[in-house]
Amino acid sequence: MVHESKGIPAISLVSLKTVESLRLVMEASPYPLHFELSYEMTRPLLDSMREMILGSVVSIHAACPNTEYFPNLASNDPHVLQQSLIDLHASLDTANSFEAQVMVLHPGYATNQAVPSHNGRRQELLTGKEFHPYIWRESGSICIPSYTRTGHYLQYRDNAMAHLKQFAIECRDRGVTLAIENLNPRVGYLFQTPEEMVELVTEVPECSLCLDVGHLWISSCLYGFDFHQGVRDILDTQKVVTTHLHSNSSHPGSDVQSIQLEDDHTSLDKHGFPYEWVISQIAASGAHMVLEVKEHPLDNFILLMGELEKLRS
Repeated sequence: MVHESKGIPAISLVSLKTVESLRLVMEASPYPLHFELSYEMTRPLLDSMREMILGSVVSIHAACPNTEYFPNLASNDPHVLQQSLIDLHASLDTANSFEAQVMVLHPGYATNQAVPSHNGRRQELLTGKEFHPYIWRESGSICIPSYTRTGHYLQYRDNAMAHLKQFAIECRDRGVTLAIENLNPRVGYLFQTPEEMVELVTEVPECSLCLDVGHLWISSCLYGFDFHQGVRDILDTQKVVTTHLHSNSSHPGSDVQSIQLEDDHTSLDKHGFPYEWVISQIAASGAHMVLEVKEHPLDNFILLMGELEKLRS
């Protein structure tokens, strides 16, 4: 049986890449800190930080330790699928080793190929022949607005759901909740909209969810759904166990030239992002609140704690 702590504010270690940077933040924080292990962390870095954070890790973001390729549970290639499961079982070992009760996972990709974790190599894949018919804007490999309804996309989404079910059961048997994260609107990325997240946990109730509000904001700019209603719809599933909090510089536009879609992972209070409302909604849900910002992690944590204190007063 999975035991879950509720509503813990935490910092993703994606923004703290060295022992020294972690130590400085821990010493300067006026609050006790909790953490999410990042998919960028090497095994030596995990080992070097273990003593500092053991007992304070609420979640891990697979694959952890980092891997050459992201897990792709949507692939039809048996070799890609086998390696993905090997890497995911290593992540499950990490979760148990650090006493984390939640594993966050990108659900898979709309391709049979292995998807490189290195950003440059991944971009080469996403601009290739397989995805070219579905690219709306080349910068960032932004997908056409009808992408999630194409046959190419749907076949891989169905593959992912089938394989996620079995792995979620394996996680549960080892005391870890598998939380599937909504992704942003790039070609190759699966589960980009509120409707898909609701359908995922309806069809695969063994899975829980990680609501990434920054990714959802980007998707709302492309697909035109109401961001606030999207947050409510996903939280209303009562399957959201953790969240990723960050802002970005995305904004809607009338055409490909005027729209801006950027996954910046900037501070919560930038770009007019409605962070106060978002925090209030997530706090009421009881989900963890993980700051996945790539800048000023402690400032953002103090901001988050201030908002939570306002909600309690």
